[in-house]
Amino acid sequence: MKAMLDKYRDYFDIDPEYLAQINEAEIESHPDLWKSFYPHETFVKLVKDTISVISRKQKLSIWVEGAYGTGKSHAVLTLKKLLDASDEDTKAYFNKYKDQLNTDLYNKFQQIKSGSQKILTVHRYGSSNIHGDDDLVFAIQQSIVAALRSAGFEDQGEGALKGSAVSWLSDPINKDYFNALIREKYTDLFDGDDVDAIIEKLNTYDAEAMEQPSKGEAIQVLISKIMKVAGEQHFSALTMSTTSLVNWIKTVIEKNNLKAIVFIWDEFTDYFRNNMRAMTGFQEIADFSGDKPFYLIIVTHNVTHIFPESDRDWKRTMGRFVQPICNIELPENMAFRLMGNAMEKNSDPVVQEDWQETRDELYDRTHDSRQLVKQKVNITDKELKNILPIHPYAALLLKHISSAFDSNQRSMFDFIKNDRGSDIKGFQWFINNCGPYDAN
Repeated sequence: MKAMLDKYRDYFDIDPEYLAQINEAEIESHPDLWKSFYPHETFVKLVKDTISVISRKQKLSIWVEGAYGTGKSHAVLTLKKLLDASDEDTKAYFNKYKDQLNTDLYNKFQQIKSGSQKILTVHRYGSSNIHGDDDLVFAIQQSIVAALRSAGFEDQGEGALKGSAVSWLSDPINKDYFNALIREKYTDLFDGDDVDAIIEKLNTYDAEAMEQPSKGEAIQVLISKIMKVAGEQHFSALTMSTTSLVNWIKTVIEKNNLKAIVFIWDEFTDYFRNNMRAMTGFQEIADFSGDKPFYLIIVTHNVTHIFPESDRDWKRTMGRFVQPICNIELPENMAFRLMGNAMEKNSDPVVQEDWQETRDELYDRTHDSRQLVKQKVNITDKELKNILPIHPYAALLLKHISSAFDSNQRSMFDFIKNDRGSDIKGFQWFINNCGPYDAN
């Protein structure tokens, strides 16, 4: 058997679903990718914080922070998938990582998902275009509407948007623009009505809605048509203040009988850079979780250093989030675990038995180096054994070398995953060309 299995590739391969960099597009194109996310200690804290706020033990939002390459995006997208997942998939994930996610945590997580009320999860990426409250409000409102549509909720809070629609359509410039659109492209959609007729219907339906439920439904249909035009033509016909936004969110929660709205906003760092001196609207929105089950989960790089410690607005902002904030880290021992987790052993039991014997021999040969590495980082013999044939010294240095080379820790996983050919001899080249019985 050993004569036939002369290369490391014969014993194991790298998980084909293993990706060096995770974003929403990767998650959506690989539907089961979240199931392989390793729940390290800082992710477990994120899960616990989420349970705490959705169960209303802490009426706060959640802040996720971390350096480039620490896996923040993958962590929050995995959390979103867990909140959306079936009971079967949720249980399978907790069982797969039962050493990290115990039964008590599983039971608590399932409890927040149980019952007739649903949790609506929303995901948004990037904030460089958010300059002021108007941009912030519009982005949140549009993202929630998109999530409601995607999840199949019929009531998207259109009735609560009536005031904003009337105000926008009443402006003379907007009225002329909308009338031109109706005449040219959307005549059939509004049955030949002009803007004045639309405004009159909105006000009439609103006045009669208490006595005639059908009029309330008519408002909803009419606002949906206005939103359709606004979406297709890329303008903000339904701009709201922060106060009207939180009132609208309240209506959305009540009309759809939601247990909670969890709004995950990844790459939120630029918002703070753009709005350092104007965060009142953001504070009002974040503070809303104290009244209703609407929870922001913002994801940033380290932004605390851009605000002086004496800044009262900054302290007030921090007070609206669970403390301590959830700092996603990738320490050396976690890098070792993730690399070991990426190596998929050959499923053949004969090959597995041979690999166990072969790896034991490699393990014996690295006794002294393992002792020195264990003194440097918090890692176990089992974790060092799982990354063989990567030498303990090489694994320890790899994180720091890759950080200097590509300016983030992801390139360490790029080294494991991607084949850059014989010019740059990465790990894929190594397992294709080398084996445990080669000369040193």
